[in-house]
Amino acid sequence: MTARADRILLVLPSLERGGGERVLLQLAGSFVASGREVHVAVLLGGGPLRSFVPGEVTLHELVDAGDAPKGLALAWRSFPRLVSVIHTIRPHAVLSTMTGTNLLVVLACMVARTRARLVLREAASLVNAKGALKRLAMRWLYRDADNLIAVSTGVAQDLRGLGLSGDRIHVIRNPVDVDRLRHLAEVGLPLSGHGDEPYVASLGRLAEQKDHSTLLHAYAASLLRASHRLVIVGGGELHMYLKHLVDELGLTDRVLLTGAMDNPYRVLADAKLHVLSSRWEGYPNVLLEALALGVPVVSTDCPHGPREMLNDGRYGRLVPVGSATALARAMDEELKQPSSGIEAVLAVHHSQVIASRYLALLDNEAAGGQS
Repeated sequence: MTARADRILLVLPSLERGGGERVLLQLAGSFVASGREVHVAVLLGGGPLRSFVPGEVTLHELVDAGDAPKGLALAWRSFPRLVSVIHTIRPHAVLSTMTGTNLLVVLACMVARTRARLVLREAASLVNAKGALKRLAMRWLYRDADNLIAVSTGVAQDLRGLGLSGDRIHVIRNPVDVDRLRHLAEVGLPLSGHGDEPYVASLGRLAEQKDHSTLLHAYAASLLRASHRLVIVGGGELHMYLKHLVDELGLTDRVLLTGAMDNPYRVLADAKLHVLSSRWEGYPNVLLEALALGVPVVSTDCPHGPREMLNDGRYGRLVPVGSATALARAMDEELKQPSSGIEAVLAVHHSQVIASRYLALLDNEAAGGQS
């Protein structure tokens, strides 16, 4: 039986620069275009993505950004306010993303006694869910969701591995809005202070998951070191460690650590190559964004997403995780002979196609399907 979700609540942890947040804001715009009333609740207010919230969307910022609590403190502060929002707007469907937020939303829907359909989007490998307690919470609380959306087949396998029903798990890949990305690239600022020298880029948080240390060792050993600079865009706890590693490898004049950027798409569009050196992912948006901007890619064959997105390496070279030697060779080869056929990748990630599959689940249609 179909029950159209005319009022939809999307729940995000914050409006920081994360890929999951960008995806749900993009979906919010598509839902509005489909004639739905859309509300977005963020546990922590403020953030650089606030300007990306579509104008027709009602934004609920549950905790003031000035307080800046994190983890359990943020959950404790935001929980009663989330329950209040659910009571007030009476959504027909609730969609949330990110594991911690998903768990909180399940509990909030229980307390609110809502009849709204509940759909949880899981975007990361279970490597991110460190600790038995968190996995146990996922195993039990995720059962209360009407449907689970996995962004890749690997993430779906992780969820099934928790003992969750495969009938409720749907693989829906992330959307890409090519026109919007190209517009952001046009209005973004170019890289400054490097002259006209070509460069290779890597966009991502400076964290263990992204394994920039292997990227730096690969770049140091590659032929392109002499012809292209390396630009790493992102902020994070490993900034000082990576800065010291750059100095140790004698790359001070060849590597630029830009820090986080609100709009990095001009820098990405001007790159000759994008490299993802991650140890694990869920379904890395940045590879999709690079391809949409016409930038060739090289990626580690990490769990999960790159092999699936790049069709076993047909649309970009794949290398073993942690192998600086293989990564250096792949970067050199991809620059000499870029992979082709990216139109096929973009077609299956078209924003309208993906949004329709989300709406099918939110509307309680059987055809949520796989993307």
